[in-house]
Amino acid sequence: MRTIETMRATVRGRLRRERVLLVVTLAAWVALLALTMSDALPAPHGDSRASGFLSGFMMGMFTVAAGITARQVLGLRRALRDEAALRRFLARENDELQAHLEREVARTYVQLMPALAVVAVLAGALVSFESMISVAATLVFLALVLLAVKIYYKRALAAPAAE
Repeated sequence: MRTIETMRATVRGRLRRERVLLVVTLAAWVALLALTMSDALPAPHGDSRASGFLSGFMMGMFTVAAGITARQVLGLRRALRDEAALRRFLARENDELQAHLEREVARTYVQLMPALAVVAVLAGALVSFESMISVAATLVFLALVLLAVKIYYKRALAAPAAE
């Protein structure tokens, strides 16, 4: 049985990680805004409509990411202030059905990723060679991040068993 203090410590650790993520996202958003306003983005030069679309799309993506992270930070802060909210939050986070659903979604996504990658590269090739290369580079980056996360969790979860 977990005590209220161990639950608070768990939420505090998660809140700390979410705050770092929020700061990084907001810093990237501000940098992108500065580059967009000064017309200094290296890739979108040329057609002003394409540049405007790409800048707006990227700003929108960062805004959504920052909004979702800020909402999570507020929820964690609310959970730390009220014991009942903390228990509800942790019950929702530790729900077995939700955990099973997340595992199945992740498994299906990883299984579909190679086929989706081929479609994305082909769609990029229809636009331009540079677009195809950027899509391929993004997919390689995401695959490497996925591999790094998998290795991290494999080591982190195997460490307690070795002790």
